[in-house]
Amino acid sequence: MTRVLRSTSALAGMVAVLSGCSGSSGHIGGAGSGGAPSNAAGTGGAAGGTTATGGATIVTGGTTAAGGTSAAGGTSASGGAAGNGVGGSSGGGGSSGSGGVSPDASTDVDPCGSALFCETFDDYGAVSSIADKQKFGPWHATLQAGATMGLDGAHKKSGASALHVHIDDTVTAGGRLFADGTQPIFAGKPTHLYGRMMMYIDPNGTSEHWTFFGLNGNAEPSSPAAGRSASYIMSSLPKKNVNTYSFVYGLQAMGDDAYHDCSQQSSTSMPSTWACVAFETDSVARKLTMYENDPSKPILSIDQHGNGCVAPTAVDSPWYGPAVTQLFVGAWSFHPMNAPLDVWIDDLVVDTKPVSCP
Repeated sequence: MTRVLRSTSALAGMVAVLSGCSGSSGHIGGAGSGGAPSNAAGTGGAAGGTTATGGATIVTGGTTAAGGTSAAGGTSASGGAAGNGVGGSSGGGGSSGSGGVSPDASTDVDPCGSALFCETFDDYGAVSSIADKQKFGPWHATLQAGATMGLDGAHKKSGASALHVHIDDTVTAGGRLFADGTQPIFAGKPTHLYGRMMMYIDPNGTSEHWTFFGLNGNAEPSSPAAGRSASYIMSSLPKKNVNTYSFVYGLQAMGDDAYHDCSQQSSTSMPSTWACVAFETDSVARKLTMYENDPSKPILSIDQHGNGCVAPTAVDSPWYGPAVTQLFVGAWSFHPMNAPLDVWIDDLVVDTKPVSCP
């Protein structure tokens, strides 16, 4: 059996989506719900000798209230050594579709174990298509015209369903699910998190920037940016019109300090097959690591800062990370798509201890 931590009470507030673009490939800050929004668009141009990537922001507002949680089943360990960032052992490179195994072959292994937050998207029999502002389980949805979002079994890694977001060609659109409030993962506003998701992309359309997962909250209290909303975001920034794993960082503007819109791109393309995409984020140490399938081989690492920021933010500006109060998952493009994009995400796990790929 799988275990999903679920909220049963209504979530208050609305998602504030604020965007503006300049330059040639804008990045996006975190997205929140409720509260009074604020935004600062990037100004394009060059910063610190690097080409600016444009500016567009979705800014975190206040968090919403959520009800109790329930848990069922699952005893498999999610551990492993913390030293490698994503614990446990996982299969080496390659995809689950190799070796004669179908791309959607399900696993009998419980994807949740003892994780503080786990979502298999299998417990919502009444949910198929998902509408803007819809609420179910721990989630509240944001959906923009030009995209559709739902739970279906066209591609799934375990159980009967996965989250599916489709974005049309030529549009700027997307769909996201947000979780916040009283979910156990947010107790104490953690600053060091591990997680993974199973992701399938086909068709694998590109845009200048689209996102698939993020962590939001005010910058951790020991940092000089304490009190400003901050986001660590997993994204695609394309290379030669191929989706490529990337990290994006956003920090709320304050006074004369403009919104920080920074990034770093990996050299690993995002395949049209199932992949386990895993991460470790440490807001205090300002270190981020991303893996695909194999936790011994990071595909992207951030130490203090990335290698690009929208002007006027200096490229070496520290990535002051969030004390996490919200997470989101889905697919959202902040520039027109060059081709259609379909993303399925299944077996999302987030915890304060290392998490393994299956």
